[in-house]
Amino acid sequence: MLSLPTKTTGRTTAITGWKRAGSKNKIFKLDTGESDTMGKAAMLSVEELGEKLAEAGRLKLRPLCVYGTDELPEGAVPSYTVDRCVAKAVYTAALFEEIPSIYIEASHEQCCPGGMVWMGLAEPHPKLKYFVTVGTPDFRGGAAEHLKATPELFDEQKERAGKITPPGKYTVIVPCTDYIAPETVRSFILFAGSEQIRNLCGLAQFSNSDPFFRTIIPGGPTCALMLAFPAGMAENAPEDSAFVGPIDPTGNPWLPPELMVMGIPSALAQQMAADLEKSFICKRSRIAYPENRVVIKPRGKDIQK
Repeated sequence: MLSLPTKTTGRTTAITGWKRAGSKNKIFKLDTGESDTMGKAAMLSVEELGEKLAEAGRLKLRPLCVYGTDELPEGAVPSYTVDRCVAKAVYTAALFEEIPSIYIEASHEQCCPGGMVWMGLAEPHPKLKYFVTVGTPDFRGGAAEHLKATPELFDEQKERAGKITPPGKYTVIVPCTDYIAPETVRSFILFAGSEQIRNLCGLAQFSNSDPFFRTIIPGGPTCALMLAFPAGMAENAPEDSAFVGPIDPTGNPWLPPELMVMGIPSALAQQMAADLEKSFICKRSRIAYPENRVVIKPRGKDIQK
């Protein structure tokens, strides 16, 4: 079993109200509302955990996991050999089992420049903030993606995310197999339909009292949703939240309209697996995944208003 170094971070433990995160930026985190069961369950192997998540979400695409290492993983290929877009390469790896493990590193100039920025491997081009917002005549002919109202908002969003630090020389995305030590895995990536995602979000909430921040739809690009936020690479990303999306429309040409993505920090994924048998997904499976559905009919003309 491959053993790799991990990053250990503290957890916000305020009992009530808001608490300043460990950052120079004025970013705040809310009490996690963690239950007493968090972290007490025996740690599952990566393969077992992947199977549990696939069972919980009735996944049709294989779940993936993310880790960092300073040694080139055997058999892994650069993500740009699958696609220059990091997020699309990750989706392709989930879609096709013949795709091997993929990795990203600082020398991968063939990758999308924006993806390299959100992987913590490059500084943004000075004009990038214009390209993703309103455009400027002296960069890419004035092309613009109109993802934010102003360039200043892009800069502020990046600042609020905090410094992005890769988990190692190589950021690796792999299928869930037993050759990876579970303590080295940073996060998991799931692709699922809307009902599946709703149930997975409910499972993430099962052992937690916080109604707002256990599951989050974050801003930013699809690769950040998949990797930087759930893997703890972004300095100010909540540590105990699952990230759902994406809201980035640039992936719409290749991500099917019925699919969503869920990025789950490793500790939360372990908790979800531990909770599965006790939760509504198993206890009331016909409600979670109904075979027969209620048909909503239009109101009859004779119904009194």
